[in-house]
Amino acid sequence: MSVLVAGVGVILSFLLATFCAELGLAASLKARAQLAADAVALAAVAESGPYGGARPEAVARRYARANEAALLECRCVAGATAVQVSVRVDGVVADARAVLDPEFLSPILPDGDVSGLDPALRSAVNQLIAASNGSVQLVSGFRSHDHQQRLWNEALAKYGSAEAADDWVAPPGHSMHEHGLAVDLGGNIELAVHLVERLDLPLWRPMDHEPWHFELTGSRSS
Repeated sequence: MSVLVAGVGVILSFLLATFCAELGLAASLKARAQLAADAVALAAVAESGPYGGARPEAVARRYARANEAALLECRCVAGATAVQVSVRVDGVVADARAVLDPEFLSPILPDGDVSGLDPALRSAVNQLIAASNGSVQLVSGFRSHDHQQRLWNEALAKYGSAEAADDWVAPPGHSMHEHGLAVDLGGNIELAVHLVERLDLPLWRPMDHEPWHFELTGSRSS
C-alpha cells in the first residue's frame, strides 16, 4: 500500500508541476499580450493626437508587429484623443484603451508674430489647421528682418558658405516670411496638401526641397 501511495504521490507531483508550468506559460503569454496591447494603444493615441501624423491605425499595426502581435481591432480615428485596440499574441487576446489629455501637452508655438501674416494667408492657414483637427500646426509665420538675419547667420555657420546657406534660408530682405506671405507648417504635411486641394485654399509650395513651406498663391511668379 505504501508503495502504491508513493507512486500516486509521484504522479500527482508530476501533474502538479506540469499544471503549474502551464499556468506560468499562460500567465506569461497573457502578460506579453497585455504589454503589446498597451504599447499599441499608446502609439495609436499619440499618432492620433494633435502632434501626430493622423495615421493611428497604420501606426497601431506597425507597433503590433514590433511586439510580435496581430492587430485584431483598432477603434482609432485621426484627431481623436482616445483609442481602443485589441491584439492577439500566440492565441491570447488582450485589449487596451489609451486616452490623451490635450491640456497636458505643450503647444507648438509660432516662430514669430502670427499677427504679421497677410490677412488672406492667415485666414487660409486657420482654415487648414482647423480642418486637420490638430494634425497640422503652424511652426513659423511672420519674421522680422533681425529674425531672418539670425536664421541666415546660423545657416551660414552650418553650411560654410553664403551660396550653400542661400539654398536653405533666404537672405534677410528676400524672405516671404518677412512680408507675412509665407508659413512653415509641421505635423502631417501630406494631409495639409490634401486639405489645401479639398478646401481650395490659396496656398502653394514653391520649393521642392522645403515641402513644409507654404506661401500665399500669387505671392511670387510661379
